[in-house]
Amino acid sequence: MSTHTHGPEDPGTDAPVAATEPASPEASTPPIAPTPVSIPKTLLWWGHGLLRVVVFGYLMIYGWSKLTLMQMGGLDYSAALYAFGEKSPMGLLWSFVAYAPVFQFLSGLVEVLAGVLLIWRRTSWLGGLLGTFAMGAVLLLNLLYDVPVKQLALFLLIACALILLPDLPRLYAFVLGRATPPASIPRPVPWPRVHAVTRWIISSLAVLIALSPLLALQEMVPRSKESPLSGVHRVVEDTAEPAELLVEDERWREVAFGQYVLREENRSMTLRLANGVLHEGRYRHVGDDEIEVSLNPALEGDRPLTQEAEETFVLTWTVLDDGRIHLVGEELDLVIESDPELRYLYDRGFSWAPGPPIHRSDVRRHAGGPPARRSGLFSKENPREQTFFFP
Repeated sequence: MSTHTHGPEDPGTDAPVAATEPASPEASTPPIAPTPVSIPKTLLWWGHGLLRVVVFGYLMIYGWSKLTLMQMGGLDYSAALYAFGEKSPMGLLWSFVAYAPVFQFLSGLVEVLAGVLLIWRRTSWLGGLLGTFAMGAVLLLNLLYDVPVKQLALFLLIACALILLPDLPRLYAFVLGRATPPASIPRPVPWPRVHAVTRWIISSLAVLIALSPLLALQEMVPRSKESPLSGVHRVVEDTAEPAELLVEDERWREVAFGQYVLREENRSMTLRLANGVLHEGRYRHVGDDEIEVSLNPALEGDRPLTQEAEETFVLTWTVLDDGRIHLVGEELDLVIESDPELRYLYDRGFSWAPGPPIHRSDVRRHAGGPPARRSGLFSKENPREQTFFFP
């Protein structure tokens, strides 16, 4: 019997085969040549990075202005005297959003989050995706309510889509449940030493910019300072004599004093005259019982965003024993009281419990007649009878 050594045998002979030494990694792995820099590809990624910077800036401006309720503000009492038909389409949208601060806050949060995700290349696809949906909604509202920044919204929508474009194949494969290819993380700065510095400086600076509004958060958020004057009032007593013609009657009929503090401690106000003319304006407290009122020209047609006051005067106000307010000054001597109907929208509040719908509006889904009434649970015999609106 022949004796064999413990090693792999040659399958073609009975002779043992000597074990081979493993090759060293240095000898088996060929050196990797540096990837040549593609100038066109580098320029495209530079454009991609520049687009992210531009969109980041706009999203921070508009996002934080919504997040702090600065863009649409809060629905102040002074908005109560506008008739529906007197509002511009943009003013109608602003009132709609201002009534629901949570909606405005969440809209801004989405925009800020999308902008922050654009800071890093690995997350820029998600920022582009969020930004595309957000800017699509903004563009739709701008078109429907004639907001004069339609072109900017369209640009931001296209820019967000272009930012998402390089990662779109991977996102498409993920949605279809297919294997996603590895992410291609480019290096817009092809020089390693420069890239090692710029990757941290640029991202750190962007994070500081994104968080900087927090330092002035207290000054940015609208401040509410209510006083006995704040609210919507109607005139119940007036010493002035009425005019012969109603169209010439310039006595005060209704007045609304806002609660939110504007610049220089001013608050907004609106005044409806007996002849139906509406004046916008502002007021500020100049003493314990005095206010300085500045009224703009009568609301008529298109008007600029800011206006110069047409007249300014001082009024003395006194709260009477019954809660009504006595106003004296500038040939005025009248008494006003809070009108619950004119401020119904502000006092309605929120209710989770089911109940009859409170539909105080002239909007109807059925143009041909009154809305259909549903029989059954809510019928004439049922005390909880209510109107149903069918699509």
